[in-house]
Amino acid sequence: MKIIAALDGSEHSSSTLNFLLSFHWPAGTWIKLVHVLPCDRGVVNYVMHAFGKGNDCDTENVAHVLSGIAEETARDLQNVSISSEVLVGDPVEAILSFADTFHPNLIVTGSRKKTAVDTLLLGSVSQSILEKAPCPVAIVRGNLAKSSPDSGVNVLFPVDDSEHSAAAVQWLQWQSWLKQSHIALLSVTEPLHESAMESVKSASDHLLTYHAEKMLIEILLEKWAAHLQEGGNAKEITRGTVDGAAKETILKGAHNWPADLIVMGAHGRTGIANLVIGSVSRHISNHADCTVLVVKGMESEDYHEVRKRILDNMVLDDLAAEKPKYKQDSPPSGNMAGSNAHVPPTGLF
Repeated sequence: MKIIAALDGSEHSSSTLNFLLSFHWPAGTWIKLVHVLPCDRGVVNYVMHAFGKGNDCDTENVAHVLSGIAEETARDLQNVSISSEVLVGDPVEAILSFADTFHPNLIVTGSRKKTAVDTLLLGSVSQSILEKAPCPVAIVRGNLAKSSPDSGVNVLFPVDDSEHSAAAVQWLQWQSWLKQSHIALLSVTEPLHESAMESVKSASDHLLTYHAEKMLIEILLEKWAAHLQEGGNAKEITRGTVDGAAKETILKGAHNWPADLIVMGAHGRTGIANLVIGSVSRHISNHADCTVLVVKGMESEDYHEVRKRILDNMVLDDLAAEKPKYKQDSPPSGNMAGSNAHVPPTGLF
């Protein structure tokens, strides 16, 4: 596994390092600590001051400081290689250009919550990297404390009926660094609206559509939970659906649990407006209390085939009774909490 961690000398850098120190990364992981020197020398001096150095600022001094941080971090991580790289130029362009040659599996960057654009480095920079990066991106909150890799984390995984959610599940299935985690799969569906019930026919059609969509996502949730269980990279897996507005519901659930990490699926290099739940992902990454990891650049191997097979097994009588008769290949096994897909994961609401 190859990781780029962007540091700027602020509190965000401490949080980014704490994120790296809070997990058992796979043996052989290569972490590259990256700092970008802007072209403006006045800003460069400010950066050096943030790193605890004087105003005698040049690339060599910055490289020395960053190398020391890499050595100190490496002492706390086993079987992981950590090195550093000083780049010069626009932060977003420099980091993405480096990513094109380093080919990371994950980019980690810091960000404040609900604040104005940071004029130093990592204000709107994190959102720009999220939009343009070819791989998964983790945006770490500026107040993240270091936790023990053995303590496990609460991972909230909002999903919908899309190929991008399916791809994110397949990606998460093999992330052994989340082995001690509790993963909660959550689907937020639009509630029934009285405005759609103007006539008996419209009410019937609306109810049928609602139940069909609900049934489909519940079956997908069950299959995705089984896939994650097969990967063996989670201590516990729960799943559930809830009606509501996606932005508010996800943030509320993450806060109440509380979640340590939110994972969401996304398109590849197509712009942040096309994230799996649209502008919801941008809103979540800006306002969540915890770290948000957006899975990008991945494709699902069998989403369309699985979805078609589910729909072929759904009949009108099932929809009317909301009792799916979908025939699973085999029932999920192991530590699978939350077996009732109608109930949101424990503690979220």
